[in-house]
Amino acid sequence: MKSKYFIYILLTILTFGSCTKEEFEEQGPKRTVLVYVVASNLGSYINKNIDSMISVATPKNLNGGNLIIYYSKSDKTAELYQIKEGSNGVVTKHHIADYTNQSAIDPEVMRNVINKVVTDFPAESYGMIFSSHGTSWLPSGYNKMLKSFGEEGGKNMEIYELAEGIPDEYHFDFLLFDVCSMGGVECVYELKDKADHIIASPAEVIAAGFPYQTILPYFFEKNVNLEGIAKGFYEFYKNNESPYGCIAVTNTSELDNLAAITKEIISANGGEDGIYSLPLGEIQTLSYLPSAPTRLYDFSDLIKHLATDEQYARFTACMDKAVTNRYSTDYIYCTKGGTTKVDTFSGLSIYPPQEKLTQLTDWYRNNTQWYKAVYK
Repeated sequence: MKSKYFIYILLTILTFGSCTKEEFEEQGPKRTVLVYVVASNLGSYINKNIDSMISVATPKNLNGGNLIIYYSKSDKTAELYQIKEGSNGVVTKHHIADYTNQSAIDPEVMRNVINKVVTDFPAESYGMIFSSHGTSWLPSGYNKMLKSFGEEGGKNMEIYELAEGIPDEYHFDFLLFDVCSMGGVECVYELKDKADHIIASPAEVIAAGFPYQTILPYFFEKNVNLEGIAKGFYEFYKNNESPYGCIAVTNTSELDNLAAITKEIISANGGEDGIYSLPLGEIQTLSYLPSAPTRLYDFSDLIKHLATDEQYARFTACMDKAVTNRYSTDYIYCTKGGTTKVDTFSGLSIYPPQEKLTQLTDWYRNNTQWYKAVYK
């Protein structure tokens, strides 16, 4: 009797185990996350970030997903590797491919890397993390160091080139920018068709970057834990010896509505001439980068100075839907302005066209999708 009972239990366990394995194989990885690194002179900090990822990238925390790193040391050498647990139970780097004589800031190179990762590591969904220097949407026309993303061999990407580098055939759950000042409304609008959510700071990000040792598991939850990521960033900097940081999560599906109400308000209040007359000294600064010809301002605070009370109430309703999570420390850091007190924080920065900055404003008119949506 006991032997029959034992056999029954054993068969039950084997059957359950078999079904579980088959079910897992059918489902496949839940999410593949690509970390796209253009190291430049941030290599030592980014290496610490990757070490932080390795320290917590257990199978449980990756939730059946893939964590892939494209690490470009320079425009001459790059490596693609996976962070995962090996047969010995230790989480480490697993080499995939080496690259030579290609630039990570070339849109075609970025597309090729993304295509390879999606092909070789298919999953139910995808996320992407960018790690490098950044200067919001600011162009190269003013200063050779001013371009939107990355810095490699003295060259950078324009914001529209970054959009070109992300293939249209893929739609990511999230894009996260461990990069300075990419939380501008111009940036998120340019990338709105590439992902459901964009996580970025409109201010400078301290070189230490994001606290991956805390937030990495949030990227691999069934539904990306956007609140956990944003709050984790904020808590890290609130308690840091350099307590300067702000972060926001943008729901890209609401950006067209945000553009529409912004266009209505600007049109009703003098168009560009109305923007020219704004008292910029009274509006919250969120970014003032080295070599930048202008500050970038808090989007909501700028509109508040332009709109009627009724218009501003409708704008705020749209803004609250578009920016779902936002956090800021009491002060942020601006290289040209030093520590800057944060009295108001909407989560996004904006550039107000300025008559005196003819070259910059002309570039803004001709090259940003935001300008075309709001001013034309």
